[in-house]
Amino acid sequence: MSVSGWLVYETEHAKKNQAFIDWFLEEAVALDIELTFLLQSQITYGAGNGELFLYVDNKEIPRPSFVIMRNIDPLFNLQLEQMGIPCFNSYDVSSICNDKARTYQMLARHGIPMLETYFLKPADLDIEKFPLSFPMVAKSRTGRGGEQVYLLENDEDLQKLQSTSQEGFIFQALASSPGKDLRVYVLGQEIVGAVLRKNDHSFKANYSLGGTAEAYTLNAEEVALVNSVVALFDFGLVGMDFLFDDHGSLLFNEIEDVVGCRTLCQTSDVNIVKLYLEFILLTLGEK
Repeated sequence: MSVSGWLVYETEHAKKNQAFIDWFLEEAVALDIELTFLLQSQITYGAGNGELFLYVDNKEIPRPSFVIMRNIDPLFNLQLEQMGIPCFNSYDVSSICNDKARTYQMLARHGIPMLETYFLKPADLDIEKFPLSFPMVAKSRTGRGGEQVYLLENDEDLQKLQSTSQEGFIFQALASSPGKDLRVYVLGQEIVGAVLRKNDHSFKANYSLGGTAEAYTLNAEEVALVNSVVALFDFGLVGMDFLFDDHGSLLFNEIEDVVGCRTLCQTSDVNIVKLYLEFILLTLGEK
């Protein structure tokens, strides 16, 4: 086999995604790719003696043709790229999209519609001087999968957050349709599917948190908006999430770098793993 790759996870998410990992390994065989599954904990990397190094289980092994990074560690993405190993997603995508504040900063400069968003630590928020009023939503800048997202309805909620977290957060007003959002799956520069997610019991629409999902057909205006964001990045595979305003138009919410594909698989017949591996081969000039 002329093309070899690594599929990298961290331990906790590997346990939750074993079926997805197996799917990757099966499709790789069919495409004549030698794909090796690795835990991030098996990999050691750094710099010394005027060069960068990369070890697996403390041994130097042949470098892969590419790496599919299913863990969030932008420094590792950068190490790979500086060693000439293509990483999917890239360092630029990982470093920007895994920081909600950086993502909003970038997209706001290009006129992408979004909720008014404030960047600060909870401890620094003085509600008497703050432009937003309750209820509001606080999200960790680096949270994923609906984790570290809080609905603040009163002073007590805010004080609890201030006492338990020193991280950077973003603060937004509660969206017009809480518990409802749209996830658009993007591969490279192409939209491959969209899923409408709803949760009648929470302001979070995440399927993993008890929500429902159904296939969604984007209209021309929505396609144009998604493509205006896509044009700003060199994506591998991502999920782009949108909220809805009072008139049902889309408002950008976030980009999931290490995106889960369960809802896409359950609402369509898209073989996202095969498409992703074929995209990688095409990017490498192997197809």
